[in-house]
Amino acid sequence: MPNAKSIFISYRRITSIDITGRIYDRLVAHFGENSVFKDVDSIPFGVDFRHHLEQEVSHCPVLLAIIDPQWLKVTDDHGKPKLANPSDWVRVEIEAALRRDRLVIPVLVNGATLPEDAALPEGLRGLVHRQSAVVRCDPDFHRDLDRLIHRIEGVFSSLAVGSSPSPSPPPVVIPTNKQAAALATANKPALVVSARPMGRRRWLRMAGLGLLGGGTAMAVRQQVPALQTLTPGNISQAMPKLAALPDRLQQALEQGESPAPEPLGLESSMELSEVATPEPEIPTLEALDSGELYSYESVSVDEYGMGRSQIKFSTPSHKALRLETPIGPVTLRLVSIVGGQFVLGAPATELGHDPSQPPQTIATVDSFWMSVHPITQGQWRAVALLPTVNRNLDPNPAYFTGNDRPVEQVSWPEAVEFCDRLNELIKTQPDQPGLRRYRLPTETEWEYACRAKTTTPFHTGQTLTTDLANYNGTKPYRQEPVGQFRGTTTAVGAFGKANDFGLYDMHGNVLEWCSPNRDTAPNDAWRVVRGGSWQSPPQQCRSAYRSGLKADTRSNEVGFRIVSEG
Repeated sequence: MPNAKSIFISYRRITSIDITGRIYDRLVAHFGENSVFKDVDSIPFGVDFRHHLEQEVSHCPVLLAIIDPQWLKVTDDHGKPKLANPSDWVRVEIEAALRRDRLVIPVLVNGATLPEDAALPEGLRGLVHRQSAVVRCDPDFHRDLDRLIHRIEGVFSSLAVGSSPSPSPPPVVIPTNKQAAALATANKPALVVSARPMGRRRWLRMAGLGLLGGGTAMAVRQQVPALQTLTPGNISQAMPKLAALPDRLQQALEQGESPAPEPLGLESSMELSEVATPEPEIPTLEALDSGELYSYESVSVDEYGMGRSQIKFSTPSHKALRLETPIGPVTLRLVSIVGGQFVLGAPATELGHDPSQPPQTIATVDSFWMSVHPITQGQWRAVALLPTVNRNLDPNPAYFTGNDRPVEQVSWPEAVEFCDRLNELIKTQPDQPGLRRYRLPTETEWEYACRAKTTTPFHTGQTLTTDLANYNGTKPYRQEPVGQFRGTTTAVGAFGKANDFGLYDMHGNVLEWCSPNRDTAPNDAWRVVRGGSWQSPPQQCRSAYRSGLKADTRSNEVGFRIVSEG
């Protein structure tokens, strides 16, 4: 049975099955498979299917009516419009949703427009007065779906806020002994006690101490005598009032009894996005060189996507930049890339090669250091706390939130500001050994690092698979099996395989901003992105693939990584 946050998709199978399938896949990737329904294939024999469909629709607060250009014109075997038939499945579904005042969103696909009021049966005429959504084909498909998902999320949020039932009083418990009497008294609703509003910093400090969330029960338990010793007369005095808990915790903090907050690194299970942003405090910097080896694995596949080799590497040539912030330490790891010569660009025979791109050339690269992952949201948030250099930074710009996911929806100037803030922090701590001058990689550095001495289309070999990278694998590059389309970013390094230089996510997940070449005009508004994204086909994830975007573009497909000079 559908859950309280479910979406029913009504569509004409004969005319819009393909586009509906893509819409369904995106919605499932966001809301989950158990929340999206587009086919009712389990109608029992002998049951009135109209009643059954109405019941199914009634469980879903949202119905998407997919309308294509032929939606009105589809006829039955006798040449009559299907919508004229009161038993038409599409008509039954939409009428049931309108009658029950569900949110019905006409979704116009393939260039369709809303039909005229007079062209519809009376039970469907309310459809033309509903705000519609337009879903176009690529390259606008995912952008349009993002808007639609935002709208549906708003509906579900209002349901979550508005549908919470008021708590009913607990059943009366007749005590038969002291323990039963204590339990009956403890189950009574707590009296409302006025408490000071909890500010952002106060909430953050308490959460860091473990005194909110899972730690609340522990704090209460420490202040209550053993249950067996309580009587009906004294349990109400011994049991603390939960509404006053923030004041008691704040008092304990002011008395200096608070332990140090548990560090929140990239491995933390607590999502920083779930905690309110603290008031800015300047982080401190520490460059770590532990002497331990940095270990990773790389893999190569043939044109069928079958593994040909898997190699384990260990290198001492890595450094970790550690930022001590009010929300805990955040680490940014870089690995050494030894310079050399390589062939820049793709041969004309490479599948997906664009003849308009520059021809292959021999390029020379000096040694540099590169972050092993795209910059994560946790790393971005830490640097966003640093003093402004040239522009302000939104600490939470990403569309797909997650501390270990790559930051996206940042423009090229904002990525440069990220580097500038690190560089300014270094200037304030000249005694710190380690790397100097952080910046975006040049195109040549990026491709050299991505290839990692390979000459194939991908650093994985002749093709790519969705077991190795996050991209749209529904249309294979060579002869590998059809892959999946996740419709979202994934945590950096989630696939566990790097290239031979120790770099993760060079193919897919997010496109990455690059520095302009020296011959780029200073007033040029365009910048190059590399690597492909979570929605790119494999051709656009190749080592040599390059594309351009306006420098002020903010997209949930675009992030970046940084390089440094030792």
